[in-house]
Amino acid sequence: MNPCILFLVALFAATTSVQGFVARPSFSILRADKCSVRSSTMRLFLSENPHVEKILFVECGFGADAHGQNSTKAAVRACRNAIEFNQIPSIGDIIPGGRDAMKLDVLVAVPSKYQADLDLSAVKAAFPYGHIRVQIQDGGMIANSGKAIESMGDTNTDMIVVCVAVTVGY
Repeated sequence: MNPCILFLVALFAATTSVQGFVARPSFSILRADKCSVRSSTMRLFLSENPHVEKILFVECGFGADAHGQNSTKAAVRACRNAIEFNQIPSIGDIIPGGRDAMKLDVLVAVPSKYQADLDLSAVKAAFPYGHIRVQIQDGGMIANSGKAIESMGDTNTDMIVVCVAVTVGY
């Protein structure tokens, strides 16, 4: 089965209520500014202390860097893709405490080969407001760009594709 479909199925299962509790995925991140992931196998569990307790919606997106092998650029594009067409004017009225109390869980799936270069502060800066927690997992895709163009920063022919799921709530 297609890995992207498996991811979306797992994401749906991870945000579905189970006997009054909400099951959520768990992932490991080692550092807040740059990241690397040990074993990032998705585990579903009943979280005792979730970041987002009341989920309002989940948006998915993807972004790519065709030249330059920049995982941060691809991840920021994925975040923008997930949120750029949303306009929810009443969100400040729905969330107790308004926009300042909004919480976002940002799950970023990056090819493991390019995770060490990911700048989480740039990923967080893609969101205009909210308390943001970024989690990293192995995923995304490395495709062949067809040609390495040195003047565009290429060191090889890798095109990086990053997938992201943004959970919004409070």
